Amino acid sequence: MRKLQANGGSGLVALPKDGLGRDGILADDGSIPGDQPVVVDRLGERVYLVRLVDDAQVPDAEETEVVERLAAQRIMQQDAFGQPRTAD
Repeated sequence: MRKLQANGGSGLVALPKDGLGRDGILADDGSIPGDQPVVVDRLGERVYLVRLVDDAQVPDAEETEVVERLAAQRIMQQDAFGQPRTAD
């Protein structure tokens, strides 16, 4: 688990370098580029979404695997009318 740190009046959290490497963010020499644009959105209480911008395109959150999985779970928990399923 990482810790929130104070940085010039803002909160700062480090992203794991191995994850950045898997996503092709690291430079050829393995360094972290200092000019990588990042978008941070507050989704709700204590929930934030961090997206690394590629070619001036902000990745669409709705097209991520985790959002699709959560949407599918929500659909499976509802009946045909969008109401929560009741125990049979």
